Parts: sequence; structure tokens; C-alpha cells
Amino acid sequence: MAQESRVKVGAVSFLNTKPLIYPLLEDSQFPGNEAIELSLAVPSRLAIELKDGALNVGLIPIIEYFRTDSEYRIIRDISICSRGPVLSIQLLSRVPIPEIRHVALDTSSRSSRALVQIVLAEKYNLRPEFHSCPPTIDPQEADTDAVLLIGDAALRRLGTTDYGLDLGAEWTALTGLPFVYACWVARADVELGEVPQTLLNAKEYGIKKIPKIVQIEAQRLGFAETLCQDYLTKHIFYELGDAEIVGLKKFYELAVKYDLAQPNVTLKFV
Repeated sequence: MAQESRVKVGAVSFLNTKPLIYPLLEDSQFPGNEAIELSLAVPSRLAIELKDGALNVGLIPIIEYFRTDSEYRIIRDISICSRGPVLSIQLLSRVPIPEIRHVALDTSSRSSRALVQIVLAEKYNLRPEFHSCPPTIDPQEADTDAVLLIGDAALRRLGTTDYGLDLGAEWTALTGLPFVYACWVARADVELGEVPQTLLNAKEYGIKKIPKIVQIEAQRLGFAETLCQDYLTKHIFYELGDAEIVGLKKFYELAVKYDLAQPNVTLKFV
């Protein structure tokens, strides 16, 4: 297997990822950091770079794990997930949900694009037309009935339309399970060394630093600190335990049902 001097790791620069990468960004002396070369990009870009080999490990949308022919492995015990309302995955609509016929999908997203199609079909028996849109779109000015926004863009637009769905809440109401949006995923042809343990240590350290992260990110994003604190401690979780894995498998089952993922993909772990 190829041995890199530094393992190329890619992550997203959303508020919800900061507890996973805070020490990797802020502390060059963090144990294990010297073995990691970290870069930041939107989720959809990370998936492409991991598949192309530009990255060795990526914090990628979980739907991409279920769509690739590449040999991937999931790093254990770490994810970005919700167990109910998530706040940052919002379908913002100008019409009542049953009347939605056209939806614009934030191009930054991949798992959430699949999730909204599943929720609308399974719960509301809706098969609207889907179009792409930039994350900067104003849902009130879109040409479609509704807009799916994710991450910081969704937090910025909370409550700006008359109707809406929180996709985390919708998923848990539908299945009774957590929803896993992203995991650290590694290519199988790379020797990872201590990187999985470093990423786990970074998660544990970053969760302890959430009060500091809230101060930094609220100022950077122009959000209230109370929103950032509530979001990172009550809506976003970072475990990948038994319940999350069951949620992953249920999402995969429904993704295959709606032709959104490849059949016969199994979960493999580092």
C-alpha cells in the first residue's frame, strides 16, 4: 500500500464540522497533527477529491460512500449526525408542503439532496422536479416552490419562508433513527498509521472546546452565540454508535429503493 509522508485529509468548513477539526486547524502541536495535511472544501467537492485520489481521507457526505466503486473504509466512532431537528438541513417553501412541484437543491450538498427526495416520497408521496441552485440563493426569490439549503446557509435562512421542513426532524419522525450526514472515509490503498486515532482525539478535544468555537464562529458568521451554542450541543452529534449505524443502513435501503445509491454496498470500517 502507498505510504504518504503526510496523509491528505479533507473536511468541510461549516460550523458543524469545527468540533471535529478545531485542533487540526488551530494547534500545530496537537499530537498527530504532523502526520496530517488538512484542506477545506464543500462536501460535494470533497467527495470528488477522495474518489480521484487527491485526498486520502475525507469528511464526505455519506451518500457518496454508497455510490462509489472505490474501496472505502469508514473511520469508527465519528460522524456528523442528528437525532431529531438538525436546523442546518432545511427545505424552505413558499407553498404548503403537499403543493410542492419544483425544488431547488443546494449544490454544496449530496446526502441532503438524497434525503429530501426520500422524505418527500416516503412521507408525503411527492415526486417533484429537482433543480440545482447555489447556496447563496434567497428562497423567497427562487423560481421554484421550495429550496433545500444546508449548513451555514440554512442556519442563515431559518424561518424566512411560510412553510418548511427540518430534514433531521422529518427523518427521525419517519424512521425513529438518527441520521448520519457525513463520516470520515478513507481510501483503502492508503496506510493511515495513527490518523484514525488522531481524528478521534481531535473530536474529543473539539467537543470540549465548543464554548470557544462558539465565540469564534458566531463572530465569523454573524450569528448569535446562543444559536451556535444550541446548534452544536442540542442538534448536532458526533458519535457513530449502534443506533447511528442502524440509521445508516436504513438510509442506504431507501436510497437504493429510489435509485439514489448502488445496490450491494456494505459498510466497511478502518
